[in-house]
Amino acid sequence: MDRNKIPTIISLVLLGLFTTMCRQKPADIPKANNNPKIEKATTTESATSIEEVKKLDALAKEQLAENIGVQVYVYGIPIVREMLFRNKFNLMVNKAVANNQPMFSKNANDGVHLNELIHLRLLTNHHLTSGVTPNVDTQYSPAFIDVSDGPVVFTVPKINRYYSIQITDAYLENVHYLGGNNKADYKGNYMLVKPGWKGNKPTNIDKVIPMPTDIGFAVLRILNTKEPGDTKKVVALQDEFKLQGLQAFLGKTPEQYPVMNKEPIPKGVTLFSQMIDYVKRYPDLRNDQHFWFLWKQLGVDKNDKNVDFTKIDPAIQKGLLKAIPKAKEILSWKARTRGYKARTKWNIDLVGGSYGDDIMARAEGAVQGFVVHDANQCMYFHTYYDADGDPLVGGNEYRIHFTKEQLHQAKAFWSIVAYDAEYNLIPREDFHYAVSDRSDNLEYNEDGSLTVYIQSTEPEGKKNNWVPIPEKGIFKLNFRNYIPKETLLRAETVEDYLPGVEKVEKPIKD
Repeated sequence: MDRNKIPTIISLVLLGLFTTMCRQKPADIPKANNNPKIEKATTTESATSIEEVKKLDALAKEQLAENIGVQVYVYGIPIVREMLFRNKFNLMVNKAVANNQPMFSKNANDGVHLNELIHLRLLTNHHLTSGVTPNVDTQYSPAFIDVSDGPVVFTVPKINRYYSIQITDAYLENVHYLGGNNKADYKGNYMLVKPGWKGNKPTNIDKVIPMPTDIGFAVLRILNTKEPGDTKKVVALQDEFKLQGLQAFLGKTPEQYPVMNKEPIPKGVTLFSQMIDYVKRYPDLRNDQHFWFLWKQLGVDKNDKNVDFTKIDPAIQKGLLKAIPKAKEILSWKARTRGYKARTKWNIDLVGGSYGDDIMARAEGAVQGFVVHDANQCMYFHTYYDADGDPLVGGNEYRIHFTKEQLHQAKAFWSIVAYDAEYNLIPREDFHYAVSDRSDNLEYNEDGSLTVYIQSTEPEGKKNNWVPIPEKGIFKLNFRNYIPKETLLRAETVEDYLPGVEKVEKPIKD
């Protein structure tokens, strides 16, 4: 299906559903057993009193608000995630600083500033509960971009190992990459500018990168080989990357961007007020016409200065409140079915984080992974199901068997790791989370094939081939392939390299 048509389809389906309900004959509509007072009048045509009509009007407004609320939630949740992740990241950094844990670069000691690279000085572990399905292959250096007051400049060194800088807009859609799968030498200076910027490019700037929104997110990833002493080498490499304002880059002013403000935590319908505020401040000019059209159906206009949903019609409030858990469940389903499902039940997404007009994929990516690589940068295969289509559940034992020919379809590196229902790593005090091409003493079979053990307890003598999972509850597996080969990028061949997750039947105990 054409991803560009999906927002329209969502709207038509929901509008059609609502219209159908309104057009049904009284005999076709089930009685509202939970509200016996209006059972006598199921449509305005059969109402016999003013009170009945009022109740039916309220019910219609509630249903309309619920339907519209689901759609605007799907549209706006990425920018809400972008802003609220500021709180979560600040909390992680401040906690580490307060506990004298040298997990982050020293520039984080006075708080997290806008336009500042904060380097994670080690690989991600389960103590960093970010809820964004972090990898355990690269060390991260995130930055919260704001070009509203002027350009900012990335300075990229020349290094001889995998790295990438992924730059997104306010809605967590990919804008540009530095490094990654492109073989070009990215050593140089790159200037990010706000929409409509008309300035002159300084001679020592190699490229101007227009941002579609005033704010965005950037993350530097550098491969950690896991060899002894490599973390120290990565730390040294991290410090060679710079991010600073243009004036500071030119040596004119010692620019100091402010510490990020704590964003208010929305409760109930205030989520929609906050969402509207963010969209107004940082408009998505490609897609926001549909967003404002939907709100207009509930009497909310783009030019309204303050929208307080705690003071609007109670029926609309009720419908919007119902929309929040419904939208969350839809996105949870979408996370389990992103892209299309292989015959072995792995999800395949041949597009990734350059979403275009596909606001459903954008919302799912923001909720499940925060930022998502483009497919040619990294193929994320993930699954919540075994090869028979049954959900993956902690406490069971599973296996994946790769033939020799199926292995190593990534030009950079690959890994398999499990996450819990909140998209966090499975707690392990020894920090063993994954099987990868860099695992110590990975044991291959005599024919060159590889068996990966997926279970909650360590398989005897097979730790190097083991992916830990929870003792109970659902979980997901991510199979990452950085800089994938053409075999993984082509729909005609990709499924040949995705063996299913096989459940191991445990012997029945007497």
